[in-house]
Amino acid sequence: MKIITLLSLLILTISISLAMVSAVNDSNSSNTMTSHAQLADVWTSKGGEGLNNSCGYYKVGEKAIIHFRLYQAMYVELYIIRPDGTRIKIMNASFLSPGIEYKTPPILFIDPGIRTIQLLGARSHAVLDSCKLFVGEKMIEGDIWTEKGGRGKDAPGGTFPPLSPIKVAFMVNTTADVELRAITSRGGKSIYEGVAEADKAQYVYIEALREGFLTLKLIYDNRTLDSCKIMILVPTEEYPPSLRINSVNISGLTVEISGEVKPETSNATVKLIWEWGDGSKEEGPFPQRHVYRKGGDYTIRLIAEQSDGLSSNFTYRVHVSRPIETTTPRTESKVETSRMTTSYITKVVTVAPKSEKEESPPYQLIALALGGVAAVILFLLLSKFVGYREESHIGDKSGEGGNVQTDHLESQDD
Repeated sequence: MKIITLLSLLILTISISLAMVSAVNDSNSSNTMTSHAQLADVWTSKGGEGLNNSCGYYKVGEKAIIHFRLYQAMYVELYIIRPDGTRIKIMNASFLSPGIEYKTPPILFIDPGIRTIQLLGARSHAVLDSCKLFVGEKMIEGDIWTEKGGRGKDAPGGTFPPLSPIKVAFMVNTTADVELRAITSRGGKSIYEGVAEADKAQYVYIEALREGFLTLKLIYDNRTLDSCKIMILVPTEEYPPSLRINSVNISGLTVEISGEVKPETSNATVKLIWEWGDGSKEEGPFPQRHVYRKGGDYTIRLIAEQSDGLSSNFTYRVHVSRPIETTTPRTESKVETSRMTTSYITKVVTVAPKSEKEESPPYQLIALALGGVAAVILFLLLSKFVGYREESHIGDKSGEGGNVQTDHLESQDD
């Protein structure tokens, strides 16, 4: 009976022990599966925290410190892979504890190119984590633009309507990990994060939903390389400004023009530009006055420029003269000379000049008709008088020697 009791206690003890071992193994297996997603992390002071993220951008001659942390105790090794594929061991196999942040001494980069930092398991040789580090010869610069503008530092990117796709381009002079961010009055949003290759334009499409300003920023290492401001605006109908000339007055060498101008596009402004034909040009509203240095023919061009780019213009042809001196006949006392002007407008041209034909005054036609009648009457009177004289002369000759005349005539007939 005692033996049976002892055997039962022994079997119960073994069962409890096996159950506890199984529970521990299950717990360890669960922990292993949980931490297998990321067993370690490696980064630099310029980035890289998280699984396989970029470690940032460094210049040639700059030093970098590599940081890493384990999530369970193990033997690990640290390597740097150079651009030519050469592997350089930074840390030999070492058994390290979890949860502690380790770091290397400063590492100097002497030539450009991409480095890959790898943290490996010393026994399994599996890559626990890695990050890419970019080394360049010059300071990183960037540009961001759209199809309507933005080239150059902080240049405006143009105006676009809502709900239309906007093609955005960006480029950096050295390969680097950058972010493209869109900022509105409601906040900012990242529209691109990743590596941008040196001197190679990359494109993304965005769509704005509301009217207002949209600012695009190209960011590297928390530094804005370039920005571009875009206006989102519902398009409006555009019309050229209305321009009307009321009067053109000339006095000697002085010309004065008055008129009216107003914009026809909503919310637009308009300005007047005057080209006087003598090489001078100015800007100003109606009325406008100009004095020429010498007389002659001049073509005046008036341009109304609207802020939306539309314009209207008119052209005028004027003749101006310097005042001349004329002498008044003397009387008993001396009379001072008086000044008269002969300036005038010869032609006014708006869009297409029309030719004008001068008509003869009516009194010239009457004089011409009377002269013709008088000439006809005089001609008739002279003709009648000459005929009467010839008839009288022939009658006298026939009375003195009629036979001779008759024979002469007959001989002519023969």
